[in-house]
This record gives sequence, C-alpha cells and structure tokens, in this order.
Amino acid sequence: MSLTARDVLQKLADDAGVPYRDVAKRINQAMAAGDGLKQAIENIAKENALNSSKYSLDSQAIVKAIDKILREDYTQTLMISAVLAQMVESSEKDRLPVPAFFAFLEILADVPDTSRDTKSETSHEIEDLATRMIELTTTLVSIVCEWSAGGMRGVAADCPVELRGMARSVFRKTRMFQSGLWSCISCGKIVEVRETHALLCPECDRDISNERTPSSTARSGERDRLGYGRTERDDSTDESIQ
Repeated sequence: MSLTARDVLQKLADDAGVPYRDVAKRINQAMAAGDGLKQAIENIAKENALNSSKYSLDSQAIVKAIDKILREDYTQTLMISAVLAQMVESSEKDRLPVPAFFAFLEILADVPDTSRDTKSETSHEIEDLATRMIELTTTLVSIVCEWSAGGMRGVAADCPVELRGMARSVFRKTRMFQSGLWSCISCGKIVEVRETHALLCPECDRDISNERTPSSTARSGERDRLGYGRTERDDSTDESIQ
C-alpha cells in the first residue's frame, strides 16, 4: 500500500504514461485552486480512464507508519525532531509546512517514553528517516484536513473518527500560528511566533539549549533540500507536491 503522495503520484504517472513532473504540477495547481489531494488525484485518474481506487491513501495506515518510526529508537527520534524543528522555522525553500509539523507533534505526544538506545545512527540514516517523516506528515495533513485556495478550512469530511481530534488540533494550532501567536511546546505559555525558536518560548529554549542535539550533528552530511521531502540528488522529485 502506498503511504505517501509521492508514491501515489508516481504510480498514477506510470499508469497514465505521462511524466511524474506533469502529474505533480497538475496536483499542485488543483490544490492551490481549492481541491483536496484525494479529489485532485481522482480527477486525473478519471481523465486517463484509470480506476481511482488504485490511488487511495489510508490516513490511519500513515499514522501507524509514523508511530512505528518514532518508537524505534529514542535518540533517532530526538534527531528527527531536531531536523523538523529547524525546517519548520526556515525561511528558505526547505521550510516544512507548520500543519505537517503540528501533526508530527500530535503523534509524538502519544508515544511513550522509551529507554535510550546505544545504537549510533549515521547522518545519512537520520536524513533518510527525516525525509520519510516529512513525506508522511505532509501527506497526512493533506487528506485529514480540508483545504481551499485560502488555506486550511478545517477537518476533512471523510477524516476517520479516530483521527478527528488530531486534525482539529492541527487546524487550531495552524490558525493560531497564522495569527502570530503560539503556545510553547514545552511550557504552554502563549507567546508571539517571532519570539520562538523551534516553537519554544525564549525561556524554555535557553533552559534546554545545552541538552539539544547540536544542529551540526543533525545536519552533518545532509543533502541540500529543494523543498520538503525533496533533495538535490533526486531530479525525479523536482515537482513534488507541496
């Protein structure tokens, strides 16, 4: 089963006999006009006389895949979190959409504490896992939330009951963030977004600065990102959906 929009779009492009970039561009345009990801995929499948059910995405399966990665290794999860936190505050092309990061935090909050693992992860392994996490979370929010040309509108009508609480939380946090306010993910204090660092208030950021994984460690050997889920080394993904 395909779990990411990238995988589904690649399969759709292959079956339709058209370049991946063309399909991704059509999806981006449709979503910018207010269509949901599922609707945009279905429309292209029908245009090419394909069975749209072959290109479905299961939001609950995506959550399970994210949860599995987060439970594998304590240190690994910390490093993935550091990479995503850096990307969500980036002003460059590699900026991670805040709704995807909020979905990540919601799932992370339900993962129980685990003992530290002595395994030593390489920077390449962390990079690959972070990229996988980006693709999973961006796909997840694209299908559990309702979108319009103006952005997120709320919870998708077909969002599973089990995920509606998460989708509502992502929606509320996104609206707050867009209003310039944020609740520190450590202490919960309401602060202005421009005062935060990795979505921590200044006080909490200072308190844990000595414990945080150094950015040089998290990014050592990291490929140059051209956008979330995309890297410079893979030309086939230049038009990946955003």
